[in-house]
Amino acid sequence: MSSADSAFAGMKEWFKYGASRSDFIKRRVHRALGLSPRGGVAKDILMLKQLFVHLRVEWFARDVHPWDRDLPQGRQSELFTQQCLEDVDAAIPRLFKQLPEIDEIEIRVLDRESNAQIITGVINRENARASAGLSLSMRLNALGINYRRCNLRIEPIP
Repeated sequence: MSSADSAFAGMKEWFKYGASRSDFIKRRVHRALGLSPRGGVAKDILMLKQLFVHLRVEWFARDVHPWDRDLPQGRQSELFTQQCLEDVDAAIPRLFKQLPEIDEIEIRVLDRESNAQIITGVINRENARASAGLSLSMRLNALGINYRRCNLRIEPIP
């Protein structure tokens, strides 16, 4: 059994007893900070002040819907751009909801053909809550999502 498999098995065992994933992470951090006492000094440990968990997620952008593949190339580009932005907008709150222990998410959306980055950003949980109610492009901008759009077409980020 690999160390990743044994860690996952330990996590499953821990969750059986009602602990959350954030409790599991905190427990492991505390264990890592629990250094050997120096010179017999009791409670000589590293005290955790703050725990900040960062997640990086990369995914490939979805192609235009098969029904739209007969449209002119310009219109397909517009639809592709809109779909990419809507996908990012939908994925961010879902990631934060599924992973409550995560404080910050770095995203990278890649073009499937060229593997080039077309959307990037680092989103803080608090900013994600505060941006509700804005239009799509304003919301993504407020979140710190970066992309280049020229003539309604998304372009690779250099």
